[in-house]
Amino acid sequence: MLVGFSAFSQAQEGRVGINTTRPAATLDVVGDAGNTSKPDALLVPRMTRAQLTAKDNAYVTDQNGALAFVTTIDGTASSKTTNVTTAGFYYYDAPSATWKTLGGGSVAPTLPTFRTIASGTTAAIQESDIGNCVILNAQTISTVTLPAPTSAMAGKSVKIFEASGAANPTISSSDYKSTGAGVIVNATGISLITDGISWFSDSLQ
Repeated sequence: MLVGFSAFSQAQEGRVGINTTRPAATLDVVGDAGNTSKPDALLVPRMTRAQLTAKDNAYVTDQNGALAFVTTIDGTASSKTTNVTTAGFYYYDAPSATWKTLGGGSVAPTLPTFRTIASGTTAAIQESDIGNCVILNAQTISTVTLPAPTSAMAGKSVKIFEASGAANPTISSSDYKSTGAGVIVNATGISLITDGISWFSDSLQ
């Protein structure tokens, strides 16, 4: 009865303790150092990438901060599991609708790619260029268009370099909101970032 009353009292305080009668937080798990045969740890859900991807629709705003451990990289990644590239801990970030790594192994850095546009008067930046670099190497290029931002692009950027020595290309996009003219100066570049709604310049020229 006393044990039941104690548990009830702690529940009323909104705190739960494991191996302690005085939980110091919402959930307080205390290890049993004196028992060397019992493992002390906290196990979160463990699944493969394919299994996590199959649950895409289950993770929405209410699951922001959810934690999972990916054991195996299998199947094809979705937009939500695009960052799941190695075994380890991941948390769900609802604002970007992606799983983000907490570490758990050696992860090779993702290097940007470089795409060269060598002809035409208009350089169309593609969605696949987001997070990467584009080199304008045609002296006839006068304008640069940008892809329509999406929520999945929020916080991401693209770098554009003007390498031809031609007349300064100008960004022509209704989604470009920076106060500057969006001119890419000869032999330099510009970095653009999106909030998922508009494009802004985050570079100084």
